[in-house]
Amino acid sequence: MGGQEVSVEWKKLGEVADLGTGSHNTQDGLSEGKYPFYTRGSEILYLNDYDYDETAIITAGDGAGVGKVFHFVQGKYALHQRAYRIVPNEKIVLARFIYYYIGATFYNYIMKSSVSSSVVSIRKPMMVNYPIPVPPLEEQERIVSILDRFDTLTTDITAGLPAEIEARRKQYEYYRDRLLTFQRK
Repeated sequence: MGGQEVSVEWKKLGEVADLGTGSHNTQDGLSEGKYPFYTRGSEILYLNDYDYDETAIITAGDGAGVGKVFHFVQGKYALHQRAYRIVPNEKIVLARFIYYYIGATFYNYIMKSSVSSSVVSIRKPMMVNYPIPVPPLEEQERIVSILDRFDTLTTDITAGLPAEIEARRKQYEYYRDRLLTFQRK
């Protein structure tokens, strides 16, 4: 983007992030509690104790959510035994950059290389060997800044709705002016 060539080094996810699973079962979860408990889906349960205090990307290791990224976590949380935490080394790669990249590409990678039986599942070597582009940190920051703005516009109704209304107003005015402009004879 922008006509500039950016050098990108490809690394394996295991080289730029700490990977692991949690220790809890779904039935450990509470509807209310002190800390979020991330399972293998988009729903968030709670526990009164936590396992980790970090910035992490959470993905399901198996089940319906396998290969999908549902959560970007900052702070204390608990994790399901079949959900993976990806904790980037931010001296090399920004957590939000990994979050966006994995969100865009990980599902297809997992579907191509998964162990398929009746349930698709992720094995740790698949994650460790997942190829990640690592552009310079400044470029990662630029990409994250742009994607964060789009994310806000598409998920935050207080930001997204006014922007959408403004875009539709401009579209309306354009078509109104085009449709109501006639050639004089």
